[in-house]
Amino acid sequence: MASTYTLLADLRARRCSNTAEVRLLRFWEARNINKGGELMSVDMLLLDENSTLVHGSVSALRQLRFRQRLTEGSVYNLSGFDVARNSPKFRLSDGPVSICFNEETAFEKTSVRNIPTEHFRFRSYDQILELANTGKQLPDVMGELCAIRSTITDRIPGAQRVMLTLRLERDSTIRVSLFDSLALAFHSKLDCYGREPRIVIATGINPKMVAGKLYLNGTSATRL
Repeated sequence: MASTYTLLADLRARRCSNTAEVRLLRFWEARNINKGGELMSVDMLLLDENSTLVHGSVSALRQLRFRQRLTEGSVYNLSGFDVARNSPKFRLSDGPVSICFNEETAFEKTSVRNIPTEHFRFRSYDQILELANTGKQLPDVMGELCAIRSTITDRIPGAQRVMLTLRLERDSTIRVSLFDSLALAFHSKLDCYGREPRIVIATGINPKMVAGKLYLNGTSATRL
C-alpha cells in the first residue's frame, strides 16, 4: 500500500496541513548566552523513512505544550506545522527547509514504521578544515580516542571542561572541546561504560581554528 504520509524531502516553505511520520533523533534547548541563558527555543532533529533529516524548532512560548511529549528515538505523527527556509548558518541538516511548530501543530507518538534509528553527517578532516570559522555547518565526526584531559578528573576548580583528542583518517588528529553540562554528560557516559571507549562519535560540533590549530567545540546540539 502506498504511503499516505508527506515525505520531508517534498516539503516547501509554507504552512503544511498534511501529516509526516518522523523519528525524533535528538532535542535540546537553544539559549541566548548574551541574555543570561534565556531560552529561545527547543530544537530537534527529525528523520523520515527515506533518511531525510530536517531541523525542527518549538519557540519558547510554545515549548511547555510539547516538552513532555518529546522522547528521543520515538516515532511521531506530525501535522499542522510551518515550513521555513533553512538558515544558512550553523546548519544541522543538508536539506533546504526546516520545520517550525505553531499553534495548530499536532505531534503525537505512533507505531514504529521502517524509519532508521540514526543519521549522521560525517565530514572528513579536510572538509572540517574548510568549515572552520565559517559558521556554515555543525557537522558530525567519528574518530579513535587517543587522549582525554579533564578538569573534573584533575580536580581543577572553575568551569568544567573536557578535551578529547581523536585520530581521524590518514592519522590526522583533532581536538574536541566540551564545556560544563557536556563535560559532565561525557563523564556520566564513561561511568556507565566502566572504561574509556575506543571510538567516539561527536554530533553537531562547531569547527574553529585557534592559534593555527583545529578544534571542534561542543554546542547545545552536540551528542557523544
